[in-house]
Amino acid sequence: MSSLLLALVLSAAPAAAQATDCNAKTLAKELTAASPVQVSRLFQELARCDAAAALKAAPTELPRVLPGTDGDAAAVVAVDIGATDALLKWMGGMESKDKSRTIAALGDACDAHPKVKDFLVGAQARLGDQYWTERWYRALASCEGPEVGAILAAELDKGAGADKTRYFGILQTYARSQGAAAIPKLQELAGRFTDVETLTYIVQAFPDAARVGSEQGRDEAAARAGVAAVVALAPSLPEKVVEAARVALQALGDEAAADALAGERYRAVRQPDGGLLWGVVAVESAPCKKGSQTWRRVHHALVTEPGRTWPDQLQDKVQAAAATAWQPSLGAKCKSEATLTWTLPAEPFADEAAFGTWRDEQLREVDKTVVDKSWTLAWDPLAL
Repeated sequence: MSSLLLALVLSAAPAAAQATDCNAKTLAKELTAASPVQVSRLFQELARCDAAAALKAAPTELPRVLPGTDGDAAAVVAVDIGATDALLKWMGGMESKDKSRTIAALGDACDAHPKVKDFLVGAQARLGDQYWTERWYRALASCEGPEVGAILAAELDKGAGADKTRYFGILQTYARSQGAAAIPKLQELAGRFTDVETLTYIVQAFPDAARVGSEQGRDEAAARAGVAAVVALAPSLPEKVVEAARVALQALGDEAAADALAGERYRAVRQPDGGLLWGVVAVESAPCKKGSQTWRRVHHALVTEPGRTWPDQLQDKVQAAAATAWQPSLGAKCKSEATLTWTLPAEPFADEAAFGTWRDEQLREVDKTVVDKSWTLAWDPLAL
């Protein structure tokens, strides 16, 4: 809940018993005569003073409340005093953006206001499909408890249907609401689908279950459970979904597990030992003979690694390994500053023959640039 809305709700929350320093009859008269700008404040004051009087006034006065921050606070108070019929009627006449904001405000108040939680859970039966089409369910993202999870899980069990956007929204809400308790269900759902899009959303829900990005911060126990679940699912996921799994593991705080998924992402070309084959062509050039000539050395090698390297990590690892193994020194030889240009494949190779084809293509491209002197150096495989 935003700090402003929380302050408004707490200041307006009805007392357990009628306050002794207020006059309900006077407030009720002021409320009836108030302008729309004043209605929300006076309605909340009346609820704090005499909840029964506010409940009686709600059908007439609540629809006059202007949508906005004050209106959101009035909505929470309306639920607290039991004026849910009046609230639903009022919200039914709101514009979509105002209704969405008020629904979100109710969600923010969920755990601090048991009656709000009961209302949001019960609204599913009262509103029917409207509950889902108007996205009332999103308010449940801030509501914990198995009764909340049961409503969302039952809807997820119906399948994605034609409205996948709604399904994905319910999936995210379920994960955020249930936290670590959502992980077994997410694993179960992953076993029901084969399409890349749906599986990607399911995988992305694991960080939601661990509260990644929330105000309270990542739930480390849930994160560990999420890591174990994603790692277990990875061999059954389509290769493209493994990319989403890598991002999920990074969000869950396990970079090593994320790196280890490289072998699953490229399982079609994974070697018998579980490793991957890459390659490198590096062109070292420098001005020599006091700048009158350009010399070039072309380095190339097969690159092997144990299936823990992604394409965006390859260059840094290769450069570090080559700096030790090759010790490029053309600049020192020419007493000038050399440049070193790296060419790396976008994906690993199925075998050494595929590497050779790619390497030869790169060498032909290099040869298109004429220099005064050129060497080609074939190195032993670089092991990362």
